[in-house]
Amino acid sequence: MSAAQRIGSLIPEVMKHTAHTHGPLFTIQREWSRLVGKPLAAHTKPVSLKRGRLVVYADRPGDNFALSYERPRLLAQLQILTSGHVEEIVIRAGNV
Repeated sequence: MSAAQRIGSLIPEVMKHTAHTHGPLFTIQREWSRLVGKPLAAHTKPVSLKRGRLVVYADRPGDNFALSYERPRLLAQLQILTSGHVEEIVIRAGNV
């Protein structure tokens, strides 16, 4: 078996691992505007999902408050969307 064939045989497993590890975050990022609305999505961004904790950056204090207010509803929707991968939402100041 050549080196290219050995590497090629690894690709499906790497893709499967990547989808399992990062798939829920990619799904959240893709659906974010629909979940929070376009005005809020323009100033907020889900940036990481590790051990059930979704970290969202908000670039304005008012958006931080709006997300905090919507947290229970948003968490319920995210749990459905990601089959339970999101257990907590952490909102931090950051650039979007």
